[in-house]
Amino acid sequence: MKERVKVKVEEKTAREAKAQCGHYWVIEVANGPTSYGTCKFCGEKKEFYNAFPDFNPLRRSHNPMTLPELKDVKVDEESHS
Repeated sequence: MKERVKVKVEEKTAREAKAQCGHYWVIEVANGPTSYGTCKFCGEKKEFYNAFPDFNPLRRSHNPMTLPELKDVKVDEESHS
C-alpha cells in the first residue's frame, strides 16, 4: 500500500514540474514543414513549424506597383454627373 502512495505522489510531482518548467527546447534539424523538439529539463515533446505557413516575405504573389482590380460599375444614363 505504501508503494502505491509513493508512486502516485511521484507522478503528481512530475506533472507539477512539467507545468512549472521553463522549457529549453532542443529541436531536431529542419526536414520538411515541421520538426520535433524535446525539453532538455522535463522531457516534454512538441512539434514546431519550420516556417510560418501564412507569412513568407520572400514569396510575393503580385507586383507592389500594380493597381487593384475594380468592379465594373453600371452608370445611369440619366445622371449628369
